[in-house]
Amino acid sequence: MANEKFEPGEIITETEVRLECLRLATEFGPENDRRDPLPVAEIYFDWVTKDSKRQSEKTAKKKDKVKS
Repeated sequence: MANEKFEPGEIITETEVRLECLRLATEFGPENDRRDPLPVAEIYFDWVTKDSKRQSEKTAKKKDKVKS
């Protein structure tokens, strides 16, 4: 998976996301976390899969008015 590139619009399975999080935890984590990477990978997975909706249009308009 590390050498694969995800195509735009491609649906990625939960297993693929979990494996990618595990890869990131083992590849880029500090040495102590590499010994037991599952807790860190789980934190990454929770962060990636949380409900991440973009800001609403109403909120965006309010921010634009503040900048003006």
